[in-house]
Amino acid sequence: MRVVMNVSAAAGDKTGIGHYTAELLKALRSAGEVEMSAYPPPLLLKIRSIMGGGPKQTPAAKLAGKLIASSSPIGPVSTGRASWRQKVKPVLRDAFRVVNNACSRGALDPELHDLYHEPNFFVLPGRLPVVATVHDLSPLFFPEWHPADRVELFERHFTRNIRRIAHVLAVSEFAREEIIRTFGFSPDRVTRTYNGVREHFRPLPSDETANTLRSLGLPPTYLLHVGTIEPRKNLDMLLRAYCSLPDDLRQRCPLVLVGSWGWRMEDTARYFDEVARHKNVIRPGYLPDDALPAVFNGARALVFPTLYEGFGMPAAEMLACGGAVVSSTAGAVAEVLGICGHLIDPHDVDGWRNAMAKVITDDDWRNELRRGGLERAAEFTWQACARDTLKAYRKTLEQVEAG
Repeated sequence: MRVVMNVSAAAGDKTGIGHYTAELLKALRSAGEVEMSAYPPPLLLKIRSIMGGGPKQTPAAKLAGKLIASSSPIGPVSTGRASWRQKVKPVLRDAFRVVNNACSRGALDPELHDLYHEPNFFVLPGRLPVVATVHDLSPLFFPEWHPADRVELFERHFTRNIRRIAHVLAVSEFAREEIIRTFGFSPDRVTRTYNGVREHFRPLPSDETANTLRSLGLPPTYLLHVGTIEPRKNLDMLLRAYCSLPDDLRQRCPLVLVGSWGWRMEDTARYFDEVARHKNVIRPGYLPDDALPAVFNGARALVFPTLYEGFGMPAAEMLACGGAVVSSTAGAVAEVLGICGHLIDPHDVDGWRNAMAKVITDDDWRNELRRGGLERAAEFTWQACARDTLKAYRKTLEQVEAG
């Protein structure tokens, strides 16, 4: 079996889908049961990397630059140069897509491959049977959470091409059922393949954690949120709940926000500048991937109030580091956590305030939240994801051959 995978999402600094692409490709190649090829060719991939390199800044991030001085703990903000690049990027992106589509017609050829795997929603032109990974449907269900161009891209390049997909991979049972219900796929055409947790997310020695935290300028204990600052992450609610805690609790345990400014975050940036950063909320910004395990290890708990997730990788990574998770009930997060952690309605401000106060002050409760976490996280491996993906490849080719 010869399979070609689109690895564009893994170019440059990776977000969740980029890590998924890179880790799954590596695990499939290690399995040795399939001949895996990568598309696009190195030159196109280099162009894609240059276009997408670095933590993404959006037009909305310019507001943060105006609101917050560069000496504040907000991390990198847009400058005039970044604004100029932002104007050019859509033109470059569209040009890249035209060239990429033209190249893909020749590369995704039945003479060269048996199957094409698209790990990032948007199917390239070609004549091969398609397996596509659909991570979540938030642009379809909640377009108000996304930039207009992303919603338009989702409609033009995913929804209209959905029937070209022979088989869908979903990253949770929640996502699988949502895909079947929304698009009318027969259940045997949608396979759940859980994400894996990368091996460097694990419990670390306390001195290693402390050294990394010092190098990053972070305190020795804190509540942690990891993720791009965007509406789906529900940080407006979290910040207000945290800032309403008594001063002694906030001094004892800051709230650390790790992640880049995203889109439609003007209200969040304003509240951060006017209130939250004066009440012990720290935002170091985008952090290198190799520092994240120590950041998870140093946290009193991960607070994850998301409104919607197809999987919820930060929760799984926190479990893998032996940590406590306080999460919303939204999307697939409860499925990922299993019996671990503590779940709260994402709109329950009082519930979040009380849970944060309790996890700061109650060691016994925190330890209860941690119980079983390492065992649960061990169920999410890239080797298991590769095995389930290989089964889906075989099923797809059988279905295609059967007509």
